[in-house]
Amino acid sequence: MIFNTIWAYIYYIFLVGCCGYAVCRGSRSEYFGAAIMIAGSVFTLIISRLFGTAWTSVEIGIFATDIIALFALIYLALKSDRFWPIWATAFHLLAVTVHTAMMVAPQISSWAFATGAVFWAYPMLLALAIGSSENTPVLRDCEIDPV
Repeated sequence: MIFNTIWAYIYYIFLVGCCGYAVCRGSRSEYFGAAIMIAGSVFTLIISRLFGTAWTSVEIGIFATDIIALFALIYLALKSDRFWPIWATAFHLLAVTVHTAMMVAPQISSWAFATGAVFWAYPMLLALAIGSSENTPVLRDCEIDPV
């Protein structure tokens, strides 16, 4: 079975909902943001299934995936004219910081490490959804006659 807890189901429903909304409502920045978040989640799922995650020490594969996603979000924030990528990048930087904290202080409990690493995905997805909702589509052929 792919998902072993109810929280995994909740996260992936939230991921599909926010990214689907971004694709339907957003523009190019939202498409790339959704792609980064989906790719990061899928790669994390694959790595955790292949190598297992005990969350008792730094999960190198997940950490590498998060670093790659962080650089992709930084690039998106620099190239985009939207504000939500800045927020999403900041939230993801906090998730990467949790991995770094585990490197510095390995006595951190596995529950705190796992919760801290996973928690920041929700504000990232909310930033994407809110950014998508604030996107104003460009009107191509305005049907209002200037009388």
